[in-house]
Amino acid sequence: MAPSQQNPSSTPKITKRYRRKKIKLFFNPNSGEAKSGLPTLEDILRMLNEYRFETDVFLIEPNCDLEGGIQKAFADGIDLFVACGGDGTASSVGRLLAGSNATLGIIPMGTQNNSAYAYGIPEDLAGAVRVLREGRKLKVDVGQVTVNKKTVNFVEILSVGLVTDLFQPADDFQHGNILKIGEFFRTLFAGKPADFEIKADSLTEPLKATGHVLLIANMPVVGAHFRLGKRSAMQDGKLDVMFFQDSSKLDLIAYMFQGMREGIVKDEKIKHILASDVSVKVSPSMAVMYDGVPFEEGHLEVSILKHALTMLIPKSSRVRQTT
Repeated sequence: MAPSQQNPSSTPKITKRYRRKKIKLFFNPNSGEAKSGLPTLEDILRMLNEYRFETDVFLIEPNCDLEGGIQKAFADGIDLFVACGGDGTASSVGRLLAGSNATLGIIPMGTQNNSAYAYGIPEDLAGAVRVLREGRKLKVDVGQVTVNKKTVNFVEILSVGLVTDLFQPADDFQHGNILKIGEFFRTLFAGKPADFEIKADSLTEPLKATGHVLLIANMPVVGAHFRLGKRSAMQDGKLDVMFFQDSSKLDLIAYMFQGMREGIVKDEKIKHILASDVSVKVSPSMAVMYDGVPFEEGHLEVSILKHALTMLIPKSSRVRQTT
């Protein structure tokens, strides 16, 4: 049952007796603004208490010290972290947990919930909390990008070019701000292509071409459930590199809608590369974004951190651990 249809104040009858366990809950009060009927923080804490979780709450707000909150939880001996919000919340916590012994769980409350969708995590509150108790662990990859000697991790996707420019008005629009549609189309029509040189460990020679968009994905689905890779894409040790070579803006719009319906689009203009290490030069420089966060402009060096993050997913999930 979708969050907008459930009764968030109802609690399940729990017959199994669990040990008390302390967890850190990262709650984003602004997630899912375009949805109605979402559980409140009180509802979530009540449900967690039913499953005998002792919950330390951290509110994700502008300029909050997320890294400091995570380090404090480590100092308190907490090893289960729960991202309660949308994909941005899950990614921001996951990036900081990469390389640690901690486990990340998700209570999806966002607009798209791609991470929950990819792992098979239920969108209803009781189902998501049950996974925190009864789910299984999955080791997943984390991407890493360096631009201008600045290095950051990313969980979902890295974008270069027009998609980066369009992200904010598109995100505002899907969160209910319909006035942003004008800004979206103005940005779309104003975008200019650039010359790309893409090197990858799976290519025998560089790919040199002109384009508006380069996507480097670690997750199988992004955006409005736009499928970019296979089901195990988040733990195969590879990045899905999608370069839209010589594609017009109308082509890009068509690819977007077709991808939401049919998965990966088959077109000779779309170069799909699987690689562990990628180097990208763009002239003139274009905007870069990781997991929805604006980044530097310049030469990119991208790599994969194999199985760097531990996720809690349902036992019934179709995603199976690779060796």
